[in-house]
Amino acid sequence: MSTALEAPKVKVHQAVRTALKFFADSFKSQSPQDIQLEEIEMSDDGSRWLITVGYENPTLTRQVLTPLRQLVDARVAPRRYKVVTIDARTGHPVAIKIRPGL
Repeated sequence: MSTALEAPKVKVHQAVRTALKFFADSFKSQSPQDIQLEEIEMSDDGSRWLITVGYENPTLTRQVLTPLRQLVDARVAPRRYKVVTIDARTGHPVAIKIRPGL
């Protein structure tokens, strides 16, 4: 048996399109905004594409320190990240996991 890694059958751009669509479909009810591709990585064994998607959730707010050092609640949505795993052989989505802030 060969120990060489098999080249993925699914090309990176196809995997990214699949990941973004899978993310958008999965979280549609939460109305994520400013969805962007953040990172692309191939798993060590070459079997999965790991695609990080960043987004803002408009339902979340955070406190902001103003120039006058007053804490105020602002409608500034914190950036969130998810890693979408795509099977590199079939192109099918496998998982979505939370990724801590970059």
